[in-house]
Amino acid sequence: MSEDLRALSRRLRPALIAFFTRRLRDPALAEDLTQDLFCRLAANPARDSANPEAYVFQIAANLVRDHYRRETVRGRYRRIAELADDREIDRIDAERTLSGRENVGRVAAVLNTLPERTRNIFILYRLEGMQRKPIADAFGISVSAVEKHIASAMRLLLEELGMPQ
Repeated sequence: MSEDLRALSRRLRPALIAFFTRRLRDPALAEDLTQDLFCRLAANPARDSANPEAYVFQIAANLVRDHYRRETVRGRYRRIAELADDREIDRIDAERTLSGRENVGRVAAVLNTLPERTRNIFILYRLEGMQRKPIADAFGISVSAVEKHIASAMRLLLEELGMPQ
């Protein structure tokens, strides 16, 4: 920090804190913004002004304006978030996570009981999102045979997991 900036800080700091406190009603925020103002001045020392006090208070007014803009955006975000909370969005909790993991484990166990070719075809189709024709080409079988393998795997999964067919 240059000596000129230190002198300016000593001279204007109390007035700046009062300026920010009157407008924002928060002494801690006033301190933060005063510090931010002098950091900005230190970062741009080439600014030569005939009236440094006016320049400093113009920056202070801009910081207050920026603060209120940010608070407006945050307020809008909070209102939107509160509305989203009212839409009964499913919450992820420990019980649901555990239940999901158990279900995945059960599905994996059932898939492991399938014949290897049926299991591979089912995984390629349902989990990898591959189309039936490329699967048929890869295994050297008809599209109809691929559909039968998929149906067989689905039937077994539904039976083993106790789901209605």
